[in-house]
Amino acid sequence: MKIVFVSLFVALMIGLGVMIPQAQAEEPKDVVIIYASRYGSTARTAEWIAEGMEGKATVLSLKDAEDLSAYKNIILGSGIYFDQLHPDMSAFLEARGDELTNKLLAVFVVCGTPPDQAQGYLNMFAEKCKATPRLMRAFGGWIKKELLSPEDKKSLEDYYKNINEPLNNYDNTDKAKCLAFGKEILGKMQGE
Repeated sequence: MKIVFVSLFVALMIGLGVMIPQAQAEEPKDVVIIYASRYGSTARTAEWIAEGMEGKATVLSLKDAEDLSAYKNIILGSGIYFDQLHPDMSAFLEARGDELTNKLLAVFVVCGTPPDQAQGYLNMFAEKCKATPRLMRAFGGWIKKELLSPEDKKSLEDYYKNINEPLNNYDNTDKAKCLAFGKEILGKMQGE
């Protein structure tokens, strides 16, 4: 009796045009932006780049980036701390760099150095990747003293003291430039 009822119910649903969902293999997504950020400016930059890509990118913190096989293209972003990539990004590239082959679309860095003077950081990032990015860009970041760990605050105070300047808050992020980079990436993906 139960089988007859279920069969009649399914036949009725099909007759009424109700679709019964079926398990399907998940299609690879177009692009993921994976970032390593200590105090948030790299995370914000990644979000703005994705916004410039008109919602075609998933944004993930490095610690949430598990299965990269689900993505056709990968964009990596890292903050620069004391002339080095974020330590977690360096470790990620060492351990999982092979997964970037034929997928690395772009890299970006966020730092206190003016972006037009940050080519060395971009070159360092590209060298640590085991794949060549099609696009690279540097963006300004921020310092918010209230967010700094005691160790970072002390290191920065010492640095600024050596150059005879006070450690001040600043915000050199630029949403318009991030949006433009997102549009440029989207253009590369679409073959422009």
